[in-house]
Amino acid sequence: MSSVFTAFCFIKTVSGNDKFLTGTAVYRVTNDENEFRELTYKGFTGNSETLIIDFEKNSIVLMIGRYVYHQNSEYLSLIQTIPLSSPQHDSTCAPEDLPLAFPLLLYTAPAITNSYKFNDTIGRQSFMLSKKLYNPVTDQKAIESDVIVSYTNANGRYDSLKESLKKSVISAVGRLKLTSNSKIPHIISSEIEWSYAANDLKSSNKPSIKSKELNTQLDLIEEHTSSDKPLATNLKDLADQI
Repeated sequence: MSSVFTAFCFIKTVSGNDKFLTGTAVYRVTNDENEFRELTYKGFTGNSETLIIDFEKNSIVLMIGRYVYHQNSEYLSLIQTIPLSSPQHDSTCAPEDLPLAFPLLLYTAPAITNSYKFNDTIGRQSFMLSKKLYNPVTDQKAIESDVIVSYTNANGRYDSLKESLKKSVISAVGRLKLTSNSKIPHIISSEIEWSYAANDLKSSNKPSIKSKELNTQLDLIEEHTSSDKPLATNLKDLADQI
């Protein structure tokens, strides 16, 4: 199950060798003012097929990675990096140059039973997801990870979600809300999908996909993508593949 984070980051420090990059970066917390949070990242570059591209201190990079929030610190094991701008002789990048965009988090985990809440004042509903994570940056194991997911139920879109929390695995994608006062990450969700945990356990017993079969599947995806009617995206299936 995945916890994938995407954000524009300003690189504060960078070090490493020919196999990996590591360091610290900051991202913009809010669009209203210059408020930033720092995270520690690590990405391996030894593989010839890696998507981790070299970057330098004081540059701005789009980072995608597996996210862990633990003891008021944030960590990111990089999946992909896309450098956007680098410091020049006549000008230097700064955190204030980061695009005005909230970080996104795709989070898949079992729902906590009886965690459903409805706030009449703001018209938002919420529930909590929980799982244990591994931090590839620090090698810490079994880190308790809880996330609050809030959402609006326009047109009764999620009417059945409340009753499905007891035995469901849920994928939520949305804006990540985390400030200096936060004790737990909060996802302001734009999309939620769920499936029963029993079905999820069965799917984990499927044999691994062989290379030839995978190539065939990719060919089919390409054919469907180029057709007039694209396939609908299933967030749960997407999260399991990351």
